[in-house]
Amino acid sequence: MNRIFKVTRLHLNKPQLMFSAPAQIVGAVLIMTALIAIVLQRAGLDPSQPDFVEGARMNSGMIWALPGFLIYYGVQAVATTYPFALALGASRRAYVLGTAIANAILAAFLTALMLVLLGLELATNHWFANIYALDVYLLGAGDPLVLAPTVFLIAFVSMSIGGYFGAVWVRFGSKGPTISAIGLGLVLVVLLLVFVPQAGEILAAVTRPVLAAVAVGVALLALLGTWLAMRRASVR
Repeated sequence: MNRIFKVTRLHLNKPQLMFSAPAQIVGAVLIMTALIAIVLQRAGLDPSQPDFVEGARMNSGMIWALPGFLIYYGVQAVATTYPFALALGASRRAYVLGTAIANAILAAFLTALMLVLLGLELATNHWFANIYALDVYLLGAGDPLVLAPTVFLIAFVSMSIGGYFGAVWVRFGSKGPTISAIGLGLVLVVLLLVFVPQAGEILAAVTRPVLAAVAVGVALLALLGTWLAMRRASVR
């Protein structure tokens, strides 16, 4: 267990990248959302109308802004810390578990940050200017019990996927992620071809718990893939 926590502490040695960068992305999305909302209101849209609120709550900026960075973070976190972790005496299994804990810490940080911002958004009647950044449908329309697991799972899954590609790069070199991405793409295409006739039934059965279960499954598969790739990865 001590070796696992050593790996976690190794990841926490880069707070500027680990915590500051995603917080800045969240802040930038909030500012951009505010500017767009103010421009729309200046253009004549009435924020008191139900249509305005309906459209504003369709905003998905907070959902899509972070995964790209978090996948990149997961890639570089594995690619850069793996040799140091093994030099500290960590096993490959301990490294994957320690990395998963570090990912969970960052996911919890982002969840807490967005919960605080949601509280401020609701307390100030949407930032005193009818700005909907976190009180949106994809994050539960103001329900913190929906926002919290949604943000946590998106962050954790993104970093786990990035960690998998980082491990593939460590194991197979620069061609590894490309071949792996092509392989995963082909699997997705085959699944679409198989299940597209039942698309309507599948979409009708999709609920938030189902999506959460799928997200957990994807994260576990990514962590398993990370460990499998690292079992024979050399220390560079």
